[in-house]
Amino acid sequence: MSGNLGGQKIKQNNFKKQYEFKCLARVSMLAIVATAGVPANAQEASEQESTVLEPIIITARKTEERIKDVPQSITVVRSQDIDSNALDPSGAIAAKSPNVVWQSASVGRQFFSIRGISSLGVPNNFSDGTIGFTVDGMPQSMLSSQNMLFDIDHVEVLRGPQGTLWGTNALGGAINVTTKQPDGEHEAKITTEYGEHGYAMGEATLGGVLIPDALNGRMAIRFNRFDGDIDSLSTDDLGARKIGAFRGGLQFNGFDDTTVTLTGNYLRDNSNAPFSLLRGAPGFPISGVVTEPDYVTTHADVGLTIKHEFEDFSLTSITGFQNNKMTARTEANDVLIPSPFPLVGSNVWHGVDKEKIFSQEIRLNSLEGDDIRWVVGGSLNYSDLDHSCEASQCAPFPYSGLVTMDTNLRALNLGLFGDASIPLGEKWEVSFGGRLSHDDIKLKQTNDLGVPGLTGGSDADGTYLTGRAALAYKWNDTAQSYVSIARGHGTRIYPLFSYPNNGIVADAYPAAENWTYEIGTKVALFDDRLELDGSIFYNDVKNGVLSYYDPRLGGFATTFQSYETSGFELQARAAITDELSFNAGVGYTHTRLGSDGASSIFEGNRVPNIPEWSVSAGLAYETDAEVVGLPGSFSAAIDYQYRSSRPADVQSTFNLDAYSIVNARVGWKDASGDFEIYGFGRNLFDERYETFGAAGYFGSQVVSVSQGRVLGVGISKSF
Repeated sequence: MSGNLGGQKIKQNNFKKQYEFKCLARVSMLAIVATAGVPANAQEASEQESTVLEPIIITARKTEERIKDVPQSITVVRSQDIDSNALDPSGAIAAKSPNVVWQSASVGRQFFSIRGISSLGVPNNFSDGTIGFTVDGMPQSMLSSQNMLFDIDHVEVLRGPQGTLWGTNALGGAINVTTKQPDGEHEAKITTEYGEHGYAMGEATLGGVLIPDALNGRMAIRFNRFDGDIDSLSTDDLGARKIGAFRGGLQFNGFDDTTVTLTGNYLRDNSNAPFSLLRGAPGFPISGVVTEPDYVTTHADVGLTIKHEFEDFSLTSITGFQNNKMTARTEANDVLIPSPFPLVGSNVWHGVDKEKIFSQEIRLNSLEGDDIRWVVGGSLNYSDLDHSCEASQCAPFPYSGLVTMDTNLRALNLGLFGDASIPLGEKWEVSFGGRLSHDDIKLKQTNDLGVPGLTGGSDADGTYLTGRAALAYKWNDTAQSYVSIARGHGTRIYPLFSYPNNGIVADAYPAAENWTYEIGTKVALFDDRLELDGSIFYNDVKNGVLSYYDPRLGGFATTFQSYETSGFELQARAAITDELSFNAGVGYTHTRLGSDGASSIFEGNRVPNIPEWSVSAGLAYETDAEVVGLPGSFSAAIDYQYRSSRPADVQSTFNLDAYSIVNARVGWKDASGDFEIYGFGRNLFDERYETFGAAGYFGSQVVSVSQGRVLGVGISKSF
C-alpha cells in the first residue's frame, strides 16, 4: 500500500512540475504577443525624450555584443554593486542575480550555484564545482574564486551550461569578471570608509597614458579590516578579516593592429571565521571554540593578453599563471555543539593547500559588424594541488591525530571549441557551438610516517563533447524571442579529504552531465527607457556528487545522485527620469533529487541550500543640490534582496530560514564631481541569515551565518 502511495506521489509531483512548466511557457508567449508591437508605437510617442538606458556590452560569446542581442539569460552586475560590499563581493553578485546562490560554509568551502545546479552538500575538492568562474579570461578554481574582487568594470552572470566557450565544470552557468583595463583613460582616486565593528577600507587607483601611442598603465591597491561580529566564549570576536590586495597592468599599443596587455595581481586575506555554529544557542550567533581559528589565504597571478586584428578576423591569446595558498588552523572542539566524543581542551585541525594553475587560450574571432559571428579556438588548463592535513579526522584509527596526510591532485584539460551565429533572413538567427574536451587526472596520497596502508594512487581520464544550439526570432528592432538547448559535462571527482583503505584509493566519482532547455524573450520599451527579459528553463542532471551525514556510519559519506531543476527568471531595468533609475529581478527554482545514482533514499527531496524564490530590487536617485542651497549634487540608493527558505541538507533535516536584506547609501558630490562624502548602511536591519547548514550529532543543527549590520561613512577624492 505504501509503495502505491509513493508512486502516486511521484506521479503527482511530475504532473505538477509539467503543469507549472507549461503555464510558464504560456505566460511567456502571452508576454511576447502583448509586447511585440509596443516598441514602435512607444518610440513614435517618445522621440523627443532624452532619457534612455545606457547599452550594456558583454562578451558572453567571446565577442562584444549588446546584452539584448544575445539569446541567453544573463545578468550584468555593475562595479558599484561589487564595491558596496567590499568584504563579500561574491555575495553581492548573487544578491543582484535571480536564481544565483553564494553558498558560504567556511573559509575554503564557498561556491556558487545557478538555477539549482550545485554541489550537493560540501564540494569534495577545489574543482568540484558546477559554475565556471573566470577573471579577464583566466579560469579560476574554487580556491581562487573566493578571493576579494576590486577595481572591477563589470561581472557577467551567464545561466545554463557554458562549457562550449568557458571550459570545464560550467554545468549550471559561468561568472565572468572583467577588471578595469590599462586603456589609457586618466584616473587618480582615493577612497576610504569607516564603520561599525572596526570596519575600515582604503583604496587608491591610478591610471593613464605613460607613453603616448605606445604604453598605458593602471594600478589599484586596497586594504580592508573588520574586527568581527560573532561572540565567542573563549576567544576574541570571530568573523574578523584583514585584507591587502594589489592589481596592476601595462598595455602596449605601439604596434600596428596589435595590443599587448600584461597584468599582475596579489592578495592576502587573514580571517578567524568559525567552522560552524550551534543553531539556536543562547546569544546566537555565538561560538564555543577553545582555540581561535586562523585562516591565511594568498593569491598571486600574472596574465598576458595579445590581440591582433587581421583583415578578415582577429586573433586573441590569453596566458595565465596563478599561485594560491591557504593555511588553516581550525578548532574542532566547540563546547556548545554536541559530540559523541567529548573532548577536554583544544582539538586543532591544521591544513595547508597549495595550488598552481597554468592556462592558455588561443582563438580566432570574426570582426565586429560581420554578418556571421563566429569564434574557433583551443584551450589548455593545468592545475597542481598539494593538500596537507594534520588532525584526528584526517586518518583512521589507530593513526588518527598521529599522522599527517599529504594529497597531490593534478588535472589537465585540453579543449577545442567553436561557436557561430548565422542570420536566416531579416527575422531569424540560428546559433550553435561545441567543444571537444579531454581530461587527465592523477591522485597520489602519502603520509609522513610512511604507513603503507595509507599510501596509494589513482588516475582517471575522459574525452567528451559539449555543445549548445539556439534559434532566435526578432519581432522587431527592440524585441526578440529564443529557444535553446545545451549539454553540460563536468570532470570526474576525487574527494580531497579522504585517505586510502589498505593502500587502495577509491576510483573517481563519475562526471556529472546535464541537458538544459530554455525559452526566453528580451524586449526594450518606451524608446529604450525600459528593458525587460524573461526566461524559463528545465535542467536534467546525472551523477551529481553528493556529500551527506550518514547516522549509520556516525560520519559523512559521499555518493552521486541525479536531480532535476526547473523555473524562470524575470529581469527589468528602467530609466524613469534623468535622475531616477530602477532595476529588479525575480527568480523561481524548483528542484528534485531523482532515483538514479548510487542511492535512492533521497528521491523527491530538494537540492540543499537552493531557495525556491529569489528577489532583488534597487532604486537610485541623483539630483542637483541647489534645492537646499548647496553646490554639487545629492545621490541616494536603496537595494533589497529576498531569499526564501531552503533545506539545509539532502535529507531535508531542517530548513534554513528565509531572509530579507536592505542596503542604503546617501552621498553628496561637489560641483566638479571630484569629491564625494557618503554614508552607508549594509544589512540595515541586522539580519543574521544562515549561509550554510548541516545536521550534527544527536539531532543538533549547525550553521554558518552572514555578517551583520555595518553603518559607516566614506570619502572619495579624484585628482
